[in-house]
Amino acid sequence: MKTKIILTIAFACGVLGMLRAQEEGPWSLEACIDYAQRNNIGVQQRALQTEESRVQLSTARFSRLPDLNASLGADASFGLSPSSNNVYVSSNRISGSIGASTSVPVFQGMRINRQIAGAKLDLEAAVQDMERAKEDVAVNVMVLYLQVLFNKELVGVAERQLALSTRQTERSRELVAGGKQPESALYESEALKANDELSLTQARNNLILSLLDLSQALNRPSADGFDVEAPRLDSLTLETMRDLGDPEAVYDYADANRPAIRAERLRLQSSENSVRIARSALYPTISLNAGYSTGVYDNTGEGFWDQFRHNSREYVGLSVGIPIFNRRATRNNIRSAALSMRSQQLALTEAQQNLRKEIEQAYYNADAAYGKYRASESALRSARLAFAYEEQKADAGRSTVFDYNDARTRMQKAESDLIQAKYEFVFRTKILDFYRGIPIRL
Repeated sequence: MKTKIILTIAFACGVLGMLRAQEEGPWSLEACIDYAQRNNIGVQQRALQTEESRVQLSTARFSRLPDLNASLGADASFGLSPSSNNVYVSSNRISGSIGASTSVPVFQGMRINRQIAGAKLDLEAAVQDMERAKEDVAVNVMVLYLQVLFNKELVGVAERQLALSTRQTERSRELVAGGKQPESALYESEALKANDELSLTQARNNLILSLLDLSQALNRPSADGFDVEAPRLDSLTLETMRDLGDPEAVYDYADANRPAIRAERLRLQSSENSVRIARSALYPTISLNAGYSTGVYDNTGEGFWDQFRHNSREYVGLSVGIPIFNRRATRNNIRSAALSMRSQQLALTEAQQNLRKEIEQAYYNADAAYGKYRASESALRSARLAFAYEEQKADAGRSTVFDYNDARTRMQKAESDLIQAKYEFVFRTKILDFYRGIPIRL
């Protein structure tokens, strides 16, 4: 009894939500996917990672430019202290200095160019990761959307079953009043009707919960006022979806275009570039340096600007760094980069193998789901004929409540099996469409 009260309350809350949903308008699958992709936290995090990769690329590009540094200092000396002619004298003095320096990388063993190339590859991989996150969101939303549609149809089945049990109860009451059935038949009919009412309440509650799951997956602020469109998915529509294509052709397209595989390929290219970056440490480096500095003293008897001009020093130089021995650090860095490249090659191979397995499974599951759907259609036709025959017997008072309920239950199960087979087939075909690059829509 408590369970029935709780389900009734939940159903009432759901009805209020559905009334609000009618005011807002039902959502299509495309609208749900678009909203989810714009508001999903995972997608937003991938977008931030993409921006971080773009910043790193900018840093690599600007490393070609010269740097510029300035310095400014002042100090007080007591006792022996250096004078302006670099002789130590015994006196207290205050001095100041100012300087500027710049350095231009002339040759870094091709390191800068390779770092820029690697940053570009990392940025492209980050973009593909973001696209993959969007695709994952789209598939998840589609699954939840189909679950809502499935529960909507189950509610319809439960409503029809309740209508039949209500009619049977009225028929039993008339037959009992006419003396054609015992009074116990009426009690059994009423019990079946009460059970169907409970089943309908549970079905409606399942629908409410599935709408809640979908709304939460969209990151909507509230599930109030939320409902979805119910597209037409009859036998003719499903027949047009039966063209599954060739699994090998689907794999070839997915291998070349799926963001997950493209990201792994880009990471492999980046790891190959990392080996070249590590090798650049074997080459000499050349840098061009220039600078300016000057200083002033308080007890020279010379003016500030005169000291500033007379004490100045300018320099230009070219420095060459030749790596000779660094405790095998460079060689080990090259080996580590080569091992990372090999690991990425294995990661790409594994991703391709998983992709092929997923596509083949999706293809054969979709084909089997369509066969299951057709078999369920035949089973439902037979169950409906059997129930129609039993209903005629019940109208004539020649059928027991047990026989009538058994035929009705078998028809209900056949309807539920058909609905389940239909949405399983729709899901499998949409997964194949996803691998073929066809946008997910109903």
